[in-house]
Amino acid sequence: MKIDKTLLLQRAIYLYGLNANSLTIEQELQSYNQHGDIHFQIRINHQSYSARLIGNKRYETDVFIGLSDEIVHEQIRFCSYLVDAGIPFMKHIETQYGEPFIRFHFADQEWRFILFEWLEGEHITHGTERIAYTFGEFARNIHRVSAQFESTIFSQSSHLQGYDQFYHLLHTPVEMATLMLSTKELLRSYFKQVEYHLQCAKADSFNFIVQSDLNPLNVLWNSDQQVIGLVDFESITYTDRLEALAWLIKWYSRTEGVISHQMSPVLTEALLQGYGADKILTSVDWQRLPSLIWLTGCLNWNFISRTIELIGNEQETLLQQHLSTSIKRGEQLLSLIR
Repeated sequence: MKIDKTLLLQRAIYLYGLNANSLTIEQELQSYNQHGDIHFQIRINHQSYSARLIGNKRYETDVFIGLSDEIVHEQIRFCSYLVDAGIPFMKHIETQYGEPFIRFHFADQEWRFILFEWLEGEHITHGTERIAYTFGEFARNIHRVSAQFESTIFSQSSHLQGYDQFYHLLHTPVEMATLMLSTKELLRSYFKQVEYHLQCAKADSFNFIVQSDLNPLNVLWNSDQQVIGLVDFESITYTDRLEALAWLIKWYSRTEGVISHQMSPVLTEALLQGYGADKILTSVDWQRLPSLIWLTGCLNWNFISRTIELIGNEQETLLQQHLSTSIKRGEQLLSLIR
């Protein structure tokens, strides 16, 4: 069913105690995607806001953690904590009754509506040494600040648990499929690499910190290439510091944009220098890091879901290309740490 998004937002704004008649939609930033949230830039009485609508059922699969009201409350608390600590996170707006968000029904669906002040800035998705170094410094500061934030709401779990789950998700469709010998060889090679890197990435203990999703589409820069804002909200949770660093390397080593797979070890080195990795990483960390980087690019949900789709549709030629591309990408990811 098609939703009248203007009426949806007006209903939410009215319940917030704001002037719904003055609302205009500047842009829709995120249409329906795999988690079903909707994100707008809106204007009310000459003030711009980031308006987020979060549904109850966000994913068709159970591999992602649900977003309960309790978790949303805690995420907002962390947002305010960052702002109070001087981190340029978007400022949260409470309802007229001092509530962090509202729930309401519209078009036979239940929504949670969360409002933030709008932040202006530029997304930089192609890396340079300066950008990588600057963001390394910025990420280190966020990790320093967030290490002091304590939560009994967020679960402390390693990404390795998710990777292991992704790995096992592939086994059933692969075992049930009738595949050519060449395809089986590619899958065998891929599974062998997965098993190796899962083993190498293991740790006896983890350094958990709270972090939001710091990919380039959630970071705002000014014309002087300084970070001036963070705009992610719904991904805030505990993560292992080294696993978080692996994702930063994957994102900020790209030379040609966020959808490119062209990566540079020079940019990786700049990011690690900005982060001060030599001062805090142990020899065990340096051994784990290449495998963690490999896992970010070769055992993520996009890869797994696409592989299962190609097997189910019996598109074996595309499946071989998909697997070969992933294997080559893994080689490039491993080359980022010199």
